[in-house]
Parts: sequence; structure tokens; C-alpha cells
Amino acid sequence: MSISRRAFIGAAAGTAVVSTSFGMGVMMPRFVRAALPEQTFFASSPAAAISAVLGTDQASSDAAVELKIPSMVETADVVPMAVDTTLNDVESITIVADENPNPIIAHYRLTPQLWPYIATRVRLAKSGNVHALVRADGTLHRATKHVDVSIGGCGEEPGPEPVPGPQARAMSHKMLIRTKRSDDGLIFRTLITHPMTPPLKNPETGVPTSGYFIQDITAQINGKTVLNGDWSAGVARDPYLSFKVRQAAQGDVIRLDWSDNAGGSASSQVVVE
Repeated sequence: MSISRRAFIGAAAGTAVVSTSFGMGVMMPRFVRAALPEQTFFASSPAAAISAVLGTDQASSDAAVELKIPSMVETADVVPMAVDTTLNDVESITIVADENPNPIIAHYRLTPQLWPYIATRVRLAKSGNVHALVRADGTLHRATKHVDVSIGGCGEEPGPEPVPGPQARAMSHKMLIRTKRSDDGLIFRTLITHPMTPPLKNPETGVPTSGYFIQDITAQINGKTVLNGDWSAGVARDPYLSFKVRQAAQGDVIRLDWSDNAGGSASSQVVVE
């Protein structure tokens, strides 16, 4: 499931967003801030990065995990993808790109209130394997697809973008939310304005020297957390995220919070009609 930026903005214009707030670490969202482990930036291999996040890199290929991503892209800055599975008791979904400077693109923890489905857009550095790792009932399951890239996106930019000041940041970081009823629940979609600038690494030490990206995103329904995601700059600029709620009643409040690695944060919420 994908939606163009122009189409999404047009559709979201009619969506009732109840409130939005921004800050430079001043607003404290109602969740514990988190981020990908520091080891993922220093990992010697994709397997080591996966182990830093999941505790192991041992995953079995499983047809029950479906990875939807194009097999060939001309420009890899914005690549649509989705992960879906029929597995029960899903605890997390992790997206990995072997050839990205930081292979871990995103790691999501889900509660049973959500269907085990995530759709987003990613940035790829070069041609290579992309993996969807699903932890279900304590076991890791994997789907892998090779993506051929004509022009890379992650780490190919001419230089880091400057981090804007608090006032400019508050004006620029917009969050659009749209919900839609489906046969099996509710589809939630959001589009966030953020540059998601990839870190540059010191060629000698491998230490990230810059970068400006959302590192934590959390969804709540009526104050209860249903999804928490850790992001790297492998998530594409102006991030798109979609997930599915199993049951949503009229009047339910769905709130989304994010924070970035420069201390910025924002929240927005919508009332289900």
C-alpha cells in the first residue's frame, strides 16, 4: 500500500487533526524516549547490527512474511515498501538494508491491538538485499528481496544540511494524519515533514559526525502505547508511515509522538470518526 506525497496531502487536508505541538526537548511526550543502540552505527556487518538490536541475527526464511518493495528503482531516495505477515503473536518488525551505512532502517515494536503490518518509505545506498525480520512468539522470521538501484540515496548527498533553529523547526515540522475504515479495522497513515539527513562517518573511526533525523516514533490509542519505532536516516525524507488497527471505535483518540537526534519533538492526534 503506497500513496504519493501530493495525493496524501490533498487527502489529508480534510482530516481532523485535533492538536499538534513542537519543541526542542521542552515538550515531554507520554512515553519513554528510545533510539537504535549506539552499536548499530559501529557494527562491522549487517549481522552485527541486527544482533545489536535483536540480540541475534539468526532468522529463518518464512513465506508467512511478505516484503513488498520494488525489485528495481532508478532513484533510491524514496523507495516505498511494506511488511505484512500472517504469523501470530508478532512482537516486532525490523527493516534492514545490507548496503546502507547503518543497515538497520527501522525497528518497530507492536502490541496485539495492531495488525502485524507496516508501510513506509526508505532510502537505500546502493543495490543489495533488503530484509524484513519479524519476531513472533520469540522466534525470528525473515523475508528478503534484492533491490537494484540506479542512483543511490543514503550517504550520497553533497553534504549535511544545517540543523534549523527552534523557531524554524517548529514551523517546518508538520505532521499530517489520515485514517480510513477497512474491513478488518482501521488504516492509519501519517506524513511528517523532516529532512532525515543521513549521518556522515569519519572514514578512519566510523564514528557518525553529523546527521539530522527522527530517531523515535510512538503511537498511542486512548493513552495506551500500541507502537514504538526506532528509526535511522534510512527512513526517507518526509517520512510516511502506515499501520493497521484491529478495532477502533468512534471517538477513539490516536496520538503520534516523535523525537529526533537534535532534541526536536512533535505530537499530533486525531479522533476516529
